[in-house]
Amino acid sequence: MKKRKVSYRRINWFIFLLIATSIAAGIFIALKLWFVLIFILPLMIMSISRLLSVYSGIIDRLGFIIRAVRNDDYSFRFTINPNHTENAFVNQSLNEIKEVMDEKKRLIREDEKNFELIMECANIGIMLLMENGTVVHANSKVLETFSLPMISHVGYLKSQSEELVEILNNIKPSEQKSVKYYTEIGETNLVLSCSAIKYKEKNLRVVTIGNINKELDNQEAEVWEKLTRILTHEIMNSLAPITSISNTLINNLDDAKKVGEGLEIIHTTSDRLMQFVNSFRQVTRIPPPQKAPFYLKELLADAVALTNSGKIKIKIDINPDDIMLYADRTQISQVVVNLMKNAVESCENNNDDKEYFIEIHSHLDSEERIYIEISNNGGKISDEIAENIFTPFFTTKQDGSGIGLALSRQIIRLHGGTIHLSRNTDEKVAFLIIME
Repeated sequence: MKKRKVSYRRINWFIFLLIATSIAAGIFIALKLWFVLIFILPLMIMSISRLLSVYSGIIDRLGFIIRAVRNDDYSFRFTINPNHTENAFVNQSLNEIKEVMDEKKRLIREDEKNFELIMECANIGIMLLMENGTVVHANSKVLETFSLPMISHVGYLKSQSEELVEILNNIKPSEQKSVKYYTEIGETNLVLSCSAIKYKEKNLRVVTIGNINKELDNQEAEVWEKLTRILTHEIMNSLAPITSISNTLINNLDDAKKVGEGLEIIHTTSDRLMQFVNSFRQVTRIPPPQKAPFYLKELLADAVALTNSGKIKIKIDINPDDIMLYADRTQISQVVVNLMKNAVESCENNNDDKEYFIEIHSHLDSEERIYIEISNNGGKISDEIAENIFTPFFTTKQDGSGIGLALSRQIIRLHGGTIHLSRNTDEKVAFLIIME
């Protein structure tokens, strides 16, 4: 930038006048021409006054510059025309400072835009968080994940997931956490990682948020692989004794007693195998839903009547009271009854004087989706069991088949809905059904 020269003639004039009057005053005092001082002193006073005015103007302009920097406002520009101001030489320097600050601000804005562009290009959610939970910046992947137009504080996510908000507030650099986030359209599994940076003189946390549903789909494939091994194991365990006993009977056809005992074992083993196969068919061969409208209130009342032993207090809250489902009533009833039986057993398995209860809450959201939550206070499900409760043939009951919840999930999926364990604490264990 070529520096423009500014004339100092007005300020030079006052300096010259002050010097000249000072010399003249000294000469006239030496010659004792006191009456001449009457003309000299006003000129000296005027020169000093104008120079002080210039100094005061410089101080005022410096104060203005400081306030402008604090307010991040560089829209000012001082005149450098010496015909209009005595501070033209100062104004030029201040204008040059302003231009330097403008350039620095422009570069900072470019860096910020590049930074935001990099965040937007990332195929993962990125949030910049202050220690108090304020969101400095969140890219579009974050907003897409949480179905929000914007977010300024992590507290806005509390209504969807208190666990997620707690993790966002407390996650430390180098930590990695996973959490289930439930939106109105279903369940999303998230993994969160944290790093620390200093941005605009603030200590911030960079939290990356990834959707691991694809990974979970791979895990589901592994579950089915395990299921295949279970089937193979179960069938082989049944066929092995049948084959062995059959060979024994062939060699002992004349021994009626051995033949009878062998046939009894074969019958018992075959019956057990048939029961297992039928259980498997129940999970994999659910008939298409025969949908028809019915009142949710009536279905829940029937389910309570089938499962209530009279020992557990059951509360039903439906809002509005006349919610109707368009679904296969028999299949949905099977799901609700299964959840109710599990809740009753969870409460009755506790041998203490605590008051146990089951609550059923249902409501509609803004898009007419139906939410049905069945909860109890029978105690937390262990983490190991909670991870496998929807796995076919996984059970902790001696006489259980392990298909109840797996079958329930399949039925709800056939209806276009979701079911998941929405709360698992000592105070409350809840399963949530969302029907489209």
